[in-house]
Amino acid sequence: MSSNADRVSPETPSSSKNAANELLIESRGRYVLAGKTVSAKQLSDQDTHLASACETKLIWQGRSGQPSIERMPDRRIQARINQWERDRVTASHSRRDLLTGDWTIFAPERDQRPNDYAILEARCAESEHRTVHGVDPDCPFCRGAESETPKAVWSAKRSDELTCRADDDRTRLARPAVEVRPSDQPDWDIRVVPNKFPAVSPFDTAGAIPQQQSSFFPVTDTVGGHEVMIESSEHAELITQLDASFLYMTLLAYRDRIRHWRQVPGIEYISVFKNCGPDAGASLRHSHSQLIATSLMPQRVRTVTERCQNYRARTGCALGCDLLRAELNERTRVIDHADSFVAFCPFASRFPGLVRVTSTMHQPHFDDFSDNALDNLASFLWRVLGWVDTAFPGKAYNYLLHTCPPGIKQPDAFHWSLDVFPRLSKTAGFEWSSDCMINSMLPEDATDRYREAAFANDPRHVLAIH
Repeated sequence: MSSNADRVSPETPSSSKNAANELLIESRGRYVLAGKTVSAKQLSDQDTHLASACETKLIWQGRSGQPSIERMPDRRIQARINQWERDRVTASHSRRDLLTGDWTIFAPERDQRPNDYAILEARCAESEHRTVHGVDPDCPFCRGAESETPKAVWSAKRSDELTCRADDDRTRLARPAVEVRPSDQPDWDIRVVPNKFPAVSPFDTAGAIPQQQSSFFPVTDTVGGHEVMIESSEHAELITQLDASFLYMTLLAYRDRIRHWRQVPGIEYISVFKNCGPDAGASLRHSHSQLIATSLMPQRVRTVTERCQNYRARTGCALGCDLLRAELNERTRVIDHADSFVAFCPFASRFPGLVRVTSTMHQPHFDDFSDNALDNLASFLWRVLGWVDTAFPGKAYNYLLHTCPPGIKQPDAFHWSLDVFPRLSKTAGFEWSSDCMINSMLPEDATDRYREAAFANDPRHVLAIH
């Protein structure tokens, strides 16, 4: 089809004089034929007419404020265009690149997210001075705006009591008693809600995308769950601006929701992550993190899992545990070690300033942690995030929780970890072309900066290795 067959039309479809011979293709799987909205099934009944009537004009509706794109059909490809548009629904799906073996998730509904959230973010920025009693009236995550999100699937609320536990001089304090419910509750502190713009579709949409197992264009459904952990009912951009008990409740949410999704048949991979700051991918300033459980296991995760399983089959040990043991023996890149948790900068860090947090006790599944262990981890991780803020003030950061994927035949080959890294550089051409990172900061230098930050924040929490 030649390029001069396209033209930009300033007219809206409803104002066109030839609406009877136009098919408007809307962005969310809806169609307007001859001025009437029709479903994909109804449209399929028109296939013969559209495939043979070259007079029928196809119109792809533009974004808000943008003109539509019109194309006069070509008889040879018209039927294929019709079929593709009928099948183009909002359900997520994955396509595999046979050159690399990588799967890419296509999530059409998330295309709506940036515009909606950019407007909301601008309102939040303008109304920052109007935050009252810790609540921003324009923020959908603050207390009182529960109707702006889907209903909670998990919530937690602190009580005035403290649950006592064994303590030492390297922990913060006894953990708070927490009331957890699988739904909303009044005066909540933490909520978990389904993401309004999910990267994966719910299980009830399975089959919405036609499966293609052709030799060159493999396509499969990508279903599961996408949830948002709202880490405070009050408006805070950084979780370190809150008491460490909020981080403890957030870790409880991670554990319980991972445990839930691990039991769902068909789930192959569970990712928990936090984007803090716009440079890290955050779309709202209110402190939150996310969980994605999916029927797709990404190629990189599969590769790591296979390497761990091969190592255990060969040595009888977990690769993650042996790497940690080597780091502890060398001590060069170890920042701190307390309550059976360790923070260090890995020898081959992919990103500048990357800190890895893990436990000295072997544990494949994050969702096997007890409440006491999560309280200790919350205190430790709260300090780690404080180091990042101190060492690299004002920088956005991400953290990624790695836990053993569901259904792994040798789970003991895996060892959980959590990676925190500030966004100090941007991925550029070489990295994109080679998938090989260029790191401008030696992990040994990053360790020195974090040790200085740790000492500045609290001299008690620094290893006596200097």
